Amino acid sequence: MITAHKFRLYPNKETENKLLETLELCRQTYNILLAELNNQKEIDKSQIQGVIPDMKICDPRFNKLHSKTMQYECYRLFSNLRALAKSKKKRKVGRLRFKGKGWFKTFSYNQSGFKIMQTGKRCQTLWLSKIGNIPIRCHREIGGKIKQVTIKREASGRWFASVIEDDSREIIKQPVNKIVGIDLGLTDIVYDSEGNSISNPRHLKNKEKKLKYLQRRMSLKEKGSNHRNDWRLKVARQYERLTNSRNDFLHKLSRHYVDNYDTIAMENLQINNMVHSKLAKSILDSGWGRLRQFISYKAGNAGKLYIPVDYKGTTQRCSQCGAKIHKELWEREHKCSCGFIAPRDYNSALEIKNLCLLKIPQELWESTHQEMEALPMVTSVRE
Repeated sequence: MITAHKFRLYPNKETENKLLETLELCRQTYNILLAELNNQKEIDKSQIQGVIPDMKICDPRFNKLHSKTMQYECYRLFSNLRALAKSKKKRKVGRLRFKGKGWFKTFSYNQSGFKIMQTGKRCQTLWLSKIGNIPIRCHREIGGKIKQVTIKREASGRWFASVIEDDSREIIKQPVNKIVGIDLGLTDIVYDSEGNSISNPRHLKNKEKKLKYLQRRMSLKEKGSNHRNDWRLKVARQYERLTNSRNDFLHKLSRHYVDNYDTIAMENLQINNMVHSKLAKSILDSGWGRLRQFISYKAGNAGKLYIPVDYKGTTQRCSQCGAKIHKELWEREHKCSCGFIAPRDYNSALEIKNLCLLKIPQELWESTHQEMEALPMVTSVRE
């Protein structure tokens, strides 16, 4: 199983200058390979990759780059080219652009050129070829084989290492004993079929006042000055705190559901289509897409099921009788002629669970007797 870990780096001034130089040389490598690609009438990847040894001969500065790091820039170029080709099928796009100074934030060591050494202290040591030793805070143990290390410089000036690990662990599928349906919202970020709700912490709203203050102060500084750069770092670090607080909340919330349930059902909301409304800021701040992502991969790693269900009609249908009850957005209570009265989001969560029961492959997963009896009832309702 392939797993990615993100660890904080603590380089000294000399090492940080080497990291910055490596980023700049990687940017120039990418631009040179892109220029070679633009000169070709027929795309030949092997020919473009063959330019890399010549670059080291013509310009000794590129000898400061590890060979795998330069080869990865060729991989990045063709990865961008494939993504561009897919985008052309959906909309009109241009050509790949050359990267300007400061655009590159990452570089990678693939398969070789790195090593993590245990020190028995709070920080371990990451050795990178052509750069040297860097203190790294590994807050999780790496038991498998490290396949790749990607170094990233955040806008706040902090450095991180993304370590790709292959631990060859077999995932054991868990029996389906507990199922939960989750409805996403803005007042309550989640409302599940067990009747539990978590209010939206509204991370952006809590930090918006300070962000506006910092951005106003930065806008008053002269462009290109050291004072403006100092305030830019303050803004970037405030945004980093915002992201960290949101991710921390979503990680804890997703971990709770994965630990306590065997199957988790959520709506496959088209979030990209929803952010063109007046609620765009609130929707993006709630992090619905990231929560689904966290639950999906954590459930997969634990041998449990994450099931996306069709979002259409889950709010309007009654979870007990299947009747369609039209409700406006401001109506927060569900009332049905069958006598079922409940909060709107709770009814939606129950309906999501009903749809989930229809999608579970019963022949591959064990279920409790109670859940097996629930299926005929739901099936008859939908017919």
